[in-house]
Amino acid sequence: MVPGVVMLRGYRRSWLRPDLLAALSLWAVVIPQGLAYAQLAGLPPTTGLYTAFGAMLGYAVLGPTRRLNVGPESSVAIVVASVLAPLAAADAARHSGLAALLAFLVAGWLLIGYLVRASVLMRLLSTPVLTGYLAGSGLVIVMSQLGKVTGVDAGSGSSLSKAARVLTGLGGLQWPALVCALLTAAVVIVLRRVSPRLPGPLIALAAATAVVAVAGLDDTLAVLGTVPGGLPVPHLPHVRFDDVVALLGPSASIALLVYAGSVLTARSLEAAEGRDADASQEFLGLCAANAASGLFGGFPANGSDSRSALLAGSGAKTQLTGVVAALAVAVTAAALLPLVHYLPHAALGAIIIVTAVRLIDVAELRRLWRVHRTDFVLAAVTAVGVLVLGVLEGIVVGVVVSLLAILRRAIMPYTAVLGRTGEHEAYRDIANFADAETLPGLVVYRFDAPLYFANADTLRADLRRLVSEADPPIRLVVLNAEAIYDMDTTGVQTLHRVLDDLEAHGVRLALARVRTPIRALLRDTGLESRIGADHMYPRVLDAVAAFRRTDEA
Repeated sequence: MVPGVVMLRGYRRSWLRPDLLAALSLWAVVIPQGLAYAQLAGLPPTTGLYTAFGAMLGYAVLGPTRRLNVGPESSVAIVVASVLAPLAAADAARHSGLAALLAFLVAGWLLIGYLVRASVLMRLLSTPVLTGYLAGSGLVIVMSQLGKVTGVDAGSGSSLSKAARVLTGLGGLQWPALVCALLTAAVVIVLRRVSPRLPGPLIALAAATAVVAVAGLDDTLAVLGTVPGGLPVPHLPHVRFDDVVALLGPSASIALLVYAGSVLTARSLEAAEGRDADASQEFLGLCAANAASGLFGGFPANGSDSRSALLAGSGAKTQLTGVVAALAVAVTAAALLPLVHYLPHAALGAIIIVTAVRLIDVAELRRLWRVHRTDFVLAAVTAVGVLVLGVLEGIVVGVVVSLLAILRRAIMPYTAVLGRTGEHEAYRDIANFADAETLPGLVVYRFDAPLYFANADTLRADLRRLVSEADPPIRLVVLNAEAIYDMDTTGVQTLHRVLDDLEAHGVRLALARVRTPIRALLRDTGLESRIGADHMYPRVLDAVAAFRRTDEA
């Protein structure tokens, strides 16, 4: 069933008032964000409104998450800017057409993802990679706006080069621009703390626009000027075939980013309501959102954390909130844009910076450092990659480093010598439990990975070392095989060689907690007969008890 149709059929009259109030709050936030993120993407301000209009309508039809808002978002806008800048140069019309094409291609990739059930791709963007990507994107966005808030010409190029030009050109700092930016940011921050439900960005921008208009400061501050408006009209972009080819790769990366970020947000929203997110249907909802955005002349849309949280806090009940907000955005684009003529660029830059800073989740980075240093390194490498190489390249770096970390864990698995503790005679890693006791002549060894060609030598080398260094000499090695859920032919050969090594030293091998498929493999390859069926135990405790009986005898 189509989620939008299901929603309408089951709609309750009591939901209408909270949905309308939530739509008003959403409209008040999405207008300034749409204008700001369009500029961040290097597009005309109206493009952000068209993106919001199309995306909210499309997601309302096929999107499964009631409170997820899809529309213009800073993390995707900065990617769009980096992708389109080399292709469109100073041609504004071509830039807008390529942005719409990019939205269509993102929609196409999302549809393919649904058809091939590619939700598994979500695993490529782990939490550390997403944290690092957002932190790096936040820094990139901040640096890209320094020219606007200081009035210093930042020129063109990467965000790093723009920031460098601003810092070296601070002698030409325009104090009115900086003061305007600081006051705008202060209003947003204060309102966020004092009354979070108020549309701080809209109030701040309206105040800045009013001051500039009344005081006649448009000669002192750079302002938006006349912004072409009009109702969003469906149309296809005028592009060439080579444009499609050039954008296929970047659009796939954006689609992965859009899906991963939106699903993470959807999961948190649904979990708060005691429901599970429909990861498969999200492909279709996001596909519809991006297709509609492209159809109305927008750029790729993404799920918004901040606006979705606003909907949840405002008591929104259904996707009708998005439909009403989209209609309000259309009215704004058609009739209210003359009101932003005196909107200063410095104020818009301040809004973007305040939003971008929130992408840098310092608390999460601290948690990663405290809980798992490797995950912190992944986040840091991704952030640096985004900052130095670019947004898309940084994401690729994060994914590659994640895969290398997985490979490292597979090649160098965790192993442990176990000893008995007082906890119901449990056997624990002697490196972590000071009270774990071992028995003379016995080694209980655990290998925490499937046994295959990349790590089999680790098991053999560990056991040879333990046997050669033992004093008194070892008589029995018990291999705790509970984590060995798979074994290839190299693993089988390695176990045969381990048996040869142990027999050369007069040591027996016993296996404990062997999984049924592995037991069948051992039987088929002759390993069970070499080890002995009487040396295959269901528990480590049983293997140790048998050793004790033999030792006492």
